[in-house]
Amino acid sequence: MTHDIESPESLAWAELQRRGSVRERYTRGLQEEISAELARCLDPFVHEQDIRPYGAIVAREMPHLTRLGRLIDIGEVPIEVLRSMADGVHSLVVVVRHEPPRLLLLHERMDTDQDYASHAVWIDGVIVCNDAAGVVRIVTDSSVTLVEGRKWVKKDLVYEAAEDIAQVVPAADPLVARRLLELAHHRFSSNGVGATIVYALVDEPDAGHRRNHGVSVEAFQLSVLNEPEDPLLLHQARYRDGALLVARDGRLRAVNVILRPTRASEQAVPVIRGTRHTSAARHTYDCPDVLAFVVSTDGPVTVFSDGQRIADLKDRARPKTREVIDELVAARRAERKGV
Repeated sequence: MTHDIESPESLAWAELQRRGSVRERYTRGLQEEISAELARCLDPFVHEQDIRPYGAIVAREMPHLTRLGRLIDIGEVPIEVLRSMADGVHSLVVVVRHEPPRLLLLHERMDTDQDYASHAVWIDGVIVCNDAAGVVRIVTDSSVTLVEGRKWVKKDLVYEAAEDIAQVVPAADPLVARRLLELAHHRFSSNGVGATIVYALVDEPDAGHRRNHGVSVEAFQLSVLNEPEDPLLLHQARYRDGALLVARDGRLRAVNVILRPTRASEQAVPVIRGTRHTSAARHTYDCPDVLAFVVSTDGPVTVFSDGQRIADLKDRARPKTREVIDELVAARRAERKGV
């Protein structure tokens, strides 16, 4: 990297070291590449007073691109033209140490902090981007650092998701919800284990024929609140096909639970990503008294309620209290009778 301590790259790196909260293991050996991309985002390209969004992956080795998207053959295109194609939402420049930059067209767009972190799972490095408002994100698989003007803020992804659940579903036990997120992110996802956790919001959920009883494990008295028992839960998730059923107080009630969608949910909830996500989303539509925590084998964690992602319900759903749950359960029961 340049020795000019007043260069944009040097200043960007100094700010990251002084005010950022990105762990050293994500930036080790990538000072030159990260500082260049961060400087570019902190001083973004402006066209007719509009900030142009931009984003880049900075990695020590070429990421698992088949998980993320597809590389576009750019031939002899100048680097600045290449960068102009990377909007940080649908496409990214891939900057790998000792290799020429490339353009990656993503399979799925990135909207939320969780979306960015889910992509960062497959990167030995960081994602750096700026949006149209000039807000800069520095993303790892476990945190997002936001730079807004002179303010640097680190967002813990588990904390943010727990806040979303508390806002949308106040009927959930906040401590249990947070532990389920920690289990999904730090145990299941980090070990490449895909799983569905069905969390009951009431003591006696009204499942009917919409899921079977699975294999009861209540006799073991396992709880998601007891962190030393996490390896046992991971073991069940890894070697079972069905969902894990967790009681409102955090007790693991059953494993190998098979979810059965109704015709109503099949009509109301479209196919979402893969079978696991679609099944879980439809189950939360059929059973408004549960949440579903879904972990993909490729890393992302999604929480569903009423057939939709929690993140999509924040600004348009009534807070799900016990009274609202009762109303929704009655409405679904009537809906099924009318189908």
